[in-house]
Amino acid sequence: MNNKLKTAWIEDDKSRKACYRKRKICLLKKLNELTILCDVSAFVIIYGPETDELVVWPSRPVVQELLEKFLRLPLADQCRKMLDQKAYLKERAAKIEEQIRKAKKKNHEMKMKDILHKIQEGKPLSEFETSDLIDFILFLEEKMLEIQERVELLEQHVPQGAGEKEKGKEIENNAVNIPRNENITGGICSSNNMGENEKSGFRLMGVDIKVGHLLHEGNNGGTQK
Repeated sequence: MNNKLKTAWIEDDKSRKACYRKRKICLLKKLNELTILCDVSAFVIIYGPETDELVVWPSRPVVQELLEKFLRLPLADQCRKMLDQKAYLKERAAKIEEQIRKAKKKNHEMKMKDILHKIQEGKPLSEFETSDLIDFILFLEEKMLEIQERVELLEQHVPQGAGEKEKGKEIENNAVNIPRNENITGGICSSNNMGENEKSGFRLMGVDIKVGHLLHEGNNGGTQK
């Protein structure tokens, strides 16, 4: 198993110089491969700790030529993809934050699926934490909104003046061509006999969910710690 190198200043003088020599050779080798494989121009100037003489690759005339070519470019073109250390670290931090956000979202969805599975198996709502039930209700409402958007998208493909039977069949046929969220199955279920807060619901992983009922039971029976 390879140990990941910690990117930090090497305090030991001997180890630091050895790392410099090794990494310098590797850098020049990789850059040479890049110029050959991709037919691009590149150069490197390194001011090392062991000597006052600069390391210039591939040669001083080539470096001078490329520098002059670069300086002839408009300032906007020179800075277009330029990164200093601060900008690089900021960009890297933003990518890491995005990865963390996606991981948190995935973990949250897995937790909500676990709660749903336990409800499906018959676990009473009173045995869940109130905070978990509130999160679960918000999760269900989010999925209901996704379903509603999906239904509206399907209805856009239904011809005007079609009867209810033809409309339902047309929606069913169009559903094949609409991207499906794997977390959602079925569609919105409602009843005209229910109250406004209790009529909204949907079928999720084989369970008919009524958000109003869940909210009512969660507020009455949820436990707090």
